[in-house]
Amino acid sequence: MPTGRAAALLVSLSAATHAATPAQWLNTPPAQDFRQRVIDLALIYNEGSGIDPEGFKIDTRVTAERMLGCAVVEVVISKAGVEIQRESVPACRH
Repeated sequence: MPTGRAAALLVSLSAATHAATPAQWLNTPPAQDFRQRVIDLALIYNEGSGIDPEGFKIDTRVTAERMLGCAVVEVVISKAGVEIQRESVPACRH
């Protein structure tokens, strides 16, 4: 088992690898499609929630109406109770 600097390097590399994984998955077409479906739920019901196949929970809620069928939607993505991303996006019903 590594000790000292070698152990610290392994921990750092492991953390960096795990930190990159969510961003990689969240930028894939299936993840973006799922996110959009949960945003669409917020446009219909004022809020939405879902867990994607990789275990990311997406919560959405309308924060401001812009015009008929359009709104600003807050999107919060978390995994295992840890918030990974939060953003507000303009969205319209299709």
